[in-house]
Amino acid sequence: MHYTQEGILEAWKNFVIRGVIQEDNVHPSVARSWERCRNLGLDPWSTEFPKCNTSLLQEKRIQYAELLSLAAPVMNYLYALLDCNISICDSDGFVFELITPIKNYPRTLGAYTDEATCGNGAVTIALKEKIPMRTDGYEHYRIISQNHSGVSSPIMINNTLVAVLNGVNPFGSLHDNALSMTITAAKIIEYYLTAGPKSTKPLELKPLIKEMIDDCSCLVVVLEHDGTIHTANQIFASSFTGSDTTGKSLGSYLPNKNDLARLMANNYEQPSEEIEFKADFATHKRETLRCRLLRKQHIRLLNGEVHTLLIFKKQGSAEQKVNHSSPSCSPVSISHKLSKPHEIDYIGESTTWSKVDSIVQKTAKFPSNVLLLGETGTGKEVVAKAIHQRSGRKGNFVAINCGALPKDLLHSELFGYEEGAFTGARAHGSIGKFEHAHEGTLLLDEIGEMPLDMQVTLLRFLQERTITRISSNKPKKVDVRIIAATNTDMAELVRLGQFRQDLYYRLNVIEINLPPLRERKCDIPLLAEHFISELSRQYNVQSKQIHPAALQILCSYDWPGNVRELKNVIEKAMILSEGLEITPEFLPEYILHSQNTTSQSKLFTPQNGESERERIINLLESYNGNIFQAAKALKMSRNTLYRKMEKYNIQLKTSAVKK
Repeated sequence: MHYTQEGILEAWKNFVIRGVIQEDNVHPSVARSWERCRNLGLDPWSTEFPKCNTSLLQEKRIQYAELLSLAAPVMNYLYALLDCNISICDSDGFVFELITPIKNYPRTLGAYTDEATCGNGAVTIALKEKIPMRTDGYEHYRIISQNHSGVSSPIMINNTLVAVLNGVNPFGSLHDNALSMTITAAKIIEYYLTAGPKSTKPLELKPLIKEMIDDCSCLVVVLEHDGTIHTANQIFASSFTGSDTTGKSLGSYLPNKNDLARLMANNYEQPSEEIEFKADFATHKRETLRCRLLRKQHIRLLNGEVHTLLIFKKQGSAEQKVNHSSPSCSPVSISHKLSKPHEIDYIGESTTWSKVDSIVQKTAKFPSNVLLLGETGTGKEVVAKAIHQRSGRKGNFVAINCGALPKDLLHSELFGYEEGAFTGARAHGSIGKFEHAHEGTLLLDEIGEMPLDMQVTLLRFLQERTITRISSNKPKKVDVRIIAATNTDMAELVRLGQFRQDLYYRLNVIEINLPPLRERKCDIPLLAEHFISELSRQYNVQSKQIHPAALQILCSYDWPGNVRELKNVIEKAMILSEGLEITPEFLPEYILHSQNTTSQSKLFTPQNGESERERIINLLESYNGNIFQAAKALKMSRNTLYRKMEKYNIQLKTSAVKK
């Protein structure tokens, strides 16, 4: 049965509001996963994901070492074909390997993927029901995952679930045949597990490899180490005279003999070059066949041989053009489109926000370092993007959260690494954020969370403007503008010895303080109107008006979560309201009753001379150790409060304990 995204959205809204499943609009397996999420008490508007448990990850990789070695070539095949996150988890849902084209993807790896914390998806359904599964868009219970598209296939041995192979695109829809490719890839892993590691002959798996690449709508060819064609998909073979290209050298199809060497080269960058094939080989034509190389992947097999997988797209064809960095080999043809959130410049007409705009306008075109200060949700990344867009720099805008990654991963993410730098390193190494942001802008979010030893490395970069990858001794010059952002008191961190003073002065060339939303409430109507317009385009629904009574409530609320909280509230109201107007009944209860707690919250404003550590201790004592209440009074998330407690060495028992 065919399910449309419009019908699924209607079913999701009906289930979230009334707890009733519209069976005609949603797949039964998806419906059952929604019910499990609801029964587990999962909030569909929650945004948190479990953090990577590095010690458990190491244990699991040792436990599944043989499976990892057998699955690695297959996962790399799938990664090249789908150009999305490829992961594998055990039968309990613990993800012990992830290959990703996204340089900073802090989810899933080293954590359990379960419906109680992550919500549903193809992987949780495959784990629960032991079936191959695909989930798209509104089939996901949590709103934060409703731009995702995922496929999963169980790996079974003797009817026992051993692992699950997964592909996820967090930004849009996967290739139409992504599930079919993943199922075939899982079959290959099952074959290896059954036959044992001694069965390493590539020819034994050639039919399954061909079955997998035949599902791709681009031209796909697999080369052996000398450029001989190991196998190719039907589209590639049919583009040339004769139906079988296997065993021939790809060089015989290329008029430029240097092209084969370039295609086989072990380079790191994403390819996008044009390749010309001999006219004599073009089917029914005497003209040159021109193709664009979309992707290239070197894949090391179990027997030590290296295959080179090449994916081409014909140029000048009637097909819809596909960008070489797109997440699939063909245009998406399923009944819906998933898009990235609309990227915007910042919005505001208040006096306080006008001051921010004035500083941005004056400083954007200069390469000076910028330090953005403001509470969580005030729009620091939005302002950073605005600075980049107005700077005229032609490189990428790249952001990394210094507090979201484990200490040992932060260095490799920032500076990159060479092949073999550490266990689990990607073949051919990886560029870091600095290289990716060359001639562009790098945002170091939550800079106050950066470890001291990494601060030394960052200071050296700011002085020398060169980076050196892990396991390399060759420094590389990069041109990057640095913007740092934090919601903490940097001067206090310097005083406590938790942040280097010399680095602080280096970063704080231009300081921009972003006002909290409660200090620019006259911008709330403008922001709310913008979010309604943005969400109506994103979800393809009719725009709505805000009832004056609802707008008055929004303007009287203090917004501890700032602009981000406002957007979430508008999104929830947009989805739940059934008419063309958002009335007060669709606003959260805690906002409707906020006036009752306003006077109580005033008790917890910081006193003169009170340090952040003392304030946290006093609040924890006042709330008898209740983390939720203390975090709410401090206007920060529970995770942030836990990090600060660890930083300031505050122990939580029945009450806060000073040490």
